[in-house]
Amino acid sequence: MSAVLSRVAQRTYWLGRYLERGDATGRLVTVNANLLMDLPVRLPLGWYPLIAITGAEGLFRELYPHDAAQSERTVCRFLTSDARNPGAIIRSLAAARDNARNVRETMPRSTFEYINELYLYARSTLPAATSRTLRGEALDGISRRVQQLEGFLSQNMLHDMHWEILRLGNHLERADMTTRILDVRSADLFAGRHDLAPFEDIQWRSVLRSAYAMQPYNASVRGPVTAAGALEFLFKDERLPRSYLRCLRSVRRSLLSLPRRQRPLRLCAEAVGMIEATDVGRLALAGQSAELHAFIDSCQARIGELHAAIARAYFDVPAARAGSKA
Repeated sequence: MSAVLSRVAQRTYWLGRYLERGDATGRLVTVNANLLMDLPVRLPLGWYPLIAITGAEGLFRELYPHDAAQSERTVCRFLTSDARNPGAIIRSLAAARDNARNVRETMPRSTFEYINELYLYARSTLPAATSRTLRGEALDGISRRVQQLEGFLSQNMLHDMHWEILRLGNHLERADMTTRILDVRSADLFAGRHDLAPFEDIQWRSVLRSAYAMQPYNASVRGPVTAAGALEFLFKDERLPRSYLRCLRSVRRSLLSLPRRQRPLRLCAEAVGMIEATDVGRLALAGQSAELHAFIDSCQARIGELHAAIARAYFDVPAARAGSKA
C-alpha cells in the first residue's frame, strides 16, 4: 500500500465502522423502547443505560445539564439526531457518506448514491420523529437501508484488499457494540428485588434482540432464555454473525488477505484464545457480576489494541515501507 492507498484504506475502514455503528445504535433505541413496554413501570429501568453503552455520559451531561431524569425524548434525540454528539446516528451516517465520497473509485458506481440516499433519509426523518411510533418507523427504515447496502456491496464489490479493509471495520465495530450491550444490559438490575425475578428473562430477551439474535437463539438453543445461555451464545457461538468470537474470526480472515499482518494477527489470535478459554456461562451466576464486568472490560481493551495495530499497519504507513509484505 502506498501512502495514498493507506489514506484510502483508512477511509474504507471507517466507512465500515460508521455504517455498522449507525445501524447498531438505532437497534439499541428500538429494542429499549420495546423492553420498557414489556416491563412493569415500577422497575428501576430507563433510557440512561443507552448512554452508558455508547460511552458518552460526560457529553450527555454537558449538552443536557437540566435533564436530570434522562428522559426518553432527550436520550433518543442525543443518540439519533443531535449532530453535537459524534456517536449519534446522523453523525455516523454523515461520516460514512464523507468517507464513501472519497473512495468512490474503489466501489461499485451506485455505492455513494445509496449511502447519500441513506443519509438524506435519516436527516429528513430523525429530527421529525417526535413520537415513539414515528421514531420506530425512521429507525426501521435506516436499518433496512443499511442491510440492503451491505448486501449490495457483498454481491457487487470486488473482494480485494479494499473489501477486506471494509469488513475489518464492520466486524471490529460489531464486536465492540456486542461487548458494550452485554456490559450494560447484563448488569443485575433486579438486585435485591426477588419479587421481580420472573422478569429477568425479558431483560435477556432484550439483550438478544439488541444483537439481532433472538430468533437464532431459539433455533440454536431450543430452550428457555437464561443469562448463562445468552452470554454463551453472544460471546462464543461462531454461527451467529454478531457473536464476539465470530467477529474476531472474521477479522482474522480479512487480515490473512492483507500485507503487514503480523501484529494485528497475533493480537487477534490472543483475543480468540482468551474467549475460547473462558467459561462465560459461569460468569452469569449470582455474585459474579464484578468478574463478568472485568472480563468484558478485557474484551473491549483487546478490541482497542487490535484497532490500534490495524491503524499502525495500514493507515500510518511510512512511504519507505509501502511495498513490504507479510
